Amino acid sequence: MASIKHKEIADTAGVWPNDLDCLLRGEATANIASRLGVSMSDVEDFIRGSASAAMTSRLGLHTISAAEELARANGSPGAIGIVIGLLISTDVP
Repeated sequence: MASIKHKEIADTAGVWPNDLDCLLRGEATANIASRLGVSMSDVEDFIRGSASAAMTSRLGLHTISAAEELARANGSPGAIGIVIGLLISTDVP
């Protein structure tokens, strides 16, 4: 069962607590990918240190290598945090 803080983070990010649970395990859900406008594999690849053109664009970066360096420099936990930050900053309802 998700804690109150966990639920608050999910609510702020616009996803279900189950989506957040999956993301914290390094797994994307269709809901997360849809909110970000990328594919599930784009999200999971970023968490693992790779980046697609779509994820690079979503991050506001100009090169795939810059996005990959961002993901690798922060490791999986940091990349997950970046994805959560993107979700929170997304204006899509």
